[in-house]
Amino acid sequence: MKCMNQSTFLQNYVYALEHDFCSPTGEPASWAPGFPKYWGQETAKIQLEGKANALALSPDSKFIAVGVDSELLVFDADTQERVEVLRGHTGVVERMEFAPGMVNTVGEEDARYTLVTTGEELEESDHREGRDFGVIILWELDELGRLHQKTEKPVDVDTLASRTLEPLTSDLVHNHGWKCGEKAMEALDQAMRKALRNAVSLHEQEHRPRLQGELASFGSPTFSPDGKSMIYLSHNETTQHGLRAPDLLPCVNLWDMQSRSLRHRLLGHTDAIMWAGMSPDNALVASIAWDGTARVWDANSGVCTHVLCSVDGQLWSGAFSPDSKYLAVSQGSPKTHIHVYDLRTGQSVSRFDGFRRWARTLAWSPDGTVIAGGGDGGTVCLWDPLTGEERMRWRLAFEEPLMRSFAGIQSVQFVDEGKKLVFRTQEGTVETYDFESNLKQQFTRRAEDKIDTSPLGKMAVSRDARLLVVPDADGVLRLWGL
Repeated sequence: MKCMNQSTFLQNYVYALEHDFCSPTGEPASWAPGFPKYWGQETAKIQLEGKANALALSPDSKFIAVGVDSELLVFDADTQERVEVLRGHTGVVERMEFAPGMVNTVGEEDARYTLVTTGEELEESDHREGRDFGVIILWELDELGRLHQKTEKPVDVDTLASRTLEPLTSDLVHNHGWKCGEKAMEALDQAMRKALRNAVSLHEQEHRPRLQGELASFGSPTFSPDGKSMIYLSHNETTQHGLRAPDLLPCVNLWDMQSRSLRHRLLGHTDAIMWAGMSPDNALVASIAWDGTARVWDANSGVCTHVLCSVDGQLWSGAFSPDSKYLAVSQGSPKTHIHVYDLRTGQSVSRFDGFRRWARTLAWSPDGTVIAGGGDGGTVCLWDPLTGEERMRWRLAFEEPLMRSFAGIQSVQFVDEGKKLVFRTQEGTVETYDFESNLKQQFTRRAEDKIDTSPLGKMAVSRDARLLVVPDADGVLRLWGL
């Protein structure tokens, strides 16, 4: 096979393993009873009118938010009923996340959930290097998953459109010879309703926070664990195409969720920022960038306390240890290394070299004893963060070497208090491994379930590790029990 693209990869993909999970004694993992599970065996499903670009699960697992093109759809997780449609973005919704808890923001004291979304807003022709062409919107939802309304009366678009069009259509029929059922009348009706919906959406945005910028990627936690702060990026275009003025360089922004104000602009990076997050104790902010540095700031003062790595290559992702004492940093070039730094001293503790390709998703076990990482090429590794010693490896097998370039790993995470590891392969299969029972689960499609593109939206797992929500490439949200 001389060339490879995503479509060819998906047509030829066959699940096979080079390495599987195993117990501490070396016994290979076995399938949990009833697994693998395939499309059609899901607990429930939601058919979308398009493919999911982004997905988020509310902290209490009651609601699923999904981005389809520029719209945000909110579904009841128990009934799969659509309870709300949120409009405000003009471009594709690229990422979204629920705040971990409800903070009483000014003017929204009785709202229940906060959902943040980001999407590109400007036309490509309007893009200039260093200019933010993404918009972040914060939405407040009530206990029913609907947009939290202020005291003003909601607008009934259909009724208002009909009432507005009535004298116009009457004049066109009686004075200009138009007919009620002709296509021009239908076009006028549709245009009026669309214009009213857009106007209502714009009106609702007047008092809703809209920020210029984007949410960080590669598993970046948008909110602080206590939900009081939000991290977003601005001017985050790469500088590899030309230098920019200092005030147009990539910036980490710390937003106060309670006062709805910008607390700190954290400057220092000279190329695009890939990952950013707050420590579990809410005291530190870290960011990882293509300039080869990882920067750590005091969240209270905004002072930079450490500049880590400083390598001649790109950095991609990171993860704080659960005790906030260490930071894992993924270096992608010129070679792949995972560095662990002591945040008290800024010194390197260990380096893991077990990946042959970029590793852009990292997770630290809740007890702090293991780091899990997913790499391009279909590899998941687990290792000791303090020694760099490998504990376990999972790896897809391919007869054709070119296939491996399209076999990335996404969303590696520990769930159920660290008892299970969950991750997704780039073609859409979700894998889980139970460390205590040495049993594995798989949620996938059969060979006859053909797809031509990989899914875009990330999967979501409930806090109690009982619900798995997967946006698949066929435009279906599938709900599975773990």
